[in-house]
Amino acid sequence: MKLSWAIIYLGVFFFTLLLSLFLTPLSEIIGRRFSLLDTPRKGKIHEETKSRSGGLAIFASFFLTLVLGLALAYWAYHASLLNPEVSKYIVNIQTIAHKIFWLLIGATFIFVAGIIDDRITMRPWTKLICQIISALALLAAGIRIQLFLPAWVGSLLTIFWVVLLTNSFNFIDNMDGLASGIAVIVCFILSCVAWRAHDLFVTVLLFSMLGSILGFWYYNFIKSRLFMGDGGSLFIGYMIAALTTLVTYYKRGVPTGLPVLTPLIILGVPLFDTFSVLFIRFRTGRPLMKGDTNHFSHRLVNLGMTRRQAVIFIYVVTLCVAICALPLAYLPLVPALLLTAQVVLWFVLIFLLEQTGRRKIQEQMGNKSS
Repeated sequence: MKLSWAIIYLGVFFFTLLLSLFLTPLSEIIGRRFSLLDTPRKGKIHEETKSRSGGLAIFASFFLTLVLGLALAYWAYHASLLNPEVSKYIVNIQTIAHKIFWLLIGATFIFVAGIIDDRITMRPWTKLICQIISALALLAAGIRIQLFLPAWVGSLLTIFWVVLLTNSFNFIDNMDGLASGIAVIVCFILSCVAWRAHDLFVTVLLFSMLGSILGFWYYNFIKSRLFMGDGGSLFIGYMIAALTTLVTYYKRGVPTGLPVLTPLIILGVPLFDTFSVLFIRFRTGRPLMKGDTNHFSHRLVNLGMTRRQAVIFIYVVTLCVAICALPLAYLPLVPALLLTAQVVLWFVLIFLLEQTGRRKIQEQMGNKSS
């Protein structure tokens, strides 16, 4: 039996998953050895010191799978083990080698910057500059947002998108399993979109990301042993930003142009968390880039949920919002608009629940004081 794309996707996913499950405990040991530790302090909600080096396992699992996968792909091609539909794409990998190279350069740069931040804590402006530099690597590879825009506009949007998503996943990494669980859901839905669009190599990268993050998630959420740190959150945000840029959302024959909203919908929850917490900080006069406990997850805990309940609730919301993006490419205008409106209504509903819960808490505090 020759290897098909489906077998390759499953093989990449399970290999990366097993590699991540093996490397994550080792990354915890490395983190403690080199003082990559997160200690309880103001603005933090955990009560014990934990290693924040899980990003090492995520990065290493993805990187090793990609390098070994490419080597095995060429071997299987020359050994005639590949399905003809796979073989013709393996030959073309050389034509996108420069894109893979610059993608890995940017990913490695932002990962190293995150590890340094985990060790010595960078200033916000320094971290921002690192994010912009990593985005420039994508532009060097010719990877940019298109949308029928002039090249310079697409380049600026790409830089903004990378900075936004790296910060979004950095912001939302505030409870065990939260950022990693959201990333797993996002990568899975994106892989479905990429597969449907016939972006075959991008789908391989997404399945590799999915496996590397899921292996870490087990130790982060189920075992609660370590954090991914900025090295992990910045790397995940960067890779998702890059891969969403590479996926094809609109093709000739699609009923409407609304599928271009697909990445915004799939990433609706982390983007909602980012913009809502920035708004709260701005409204209360706090520094925009200084950490606090006003994130979506913290607000749910303040309403009475346990931390685990808050994380699971956000998982459900992320999935419910993200799957709304899947039918967009097939729907005519009116149903597509209704589906998009449904996404907006999800966040309106969350806002109303938060407002009602906050009002009741204030009333209870007022009754107690009187």
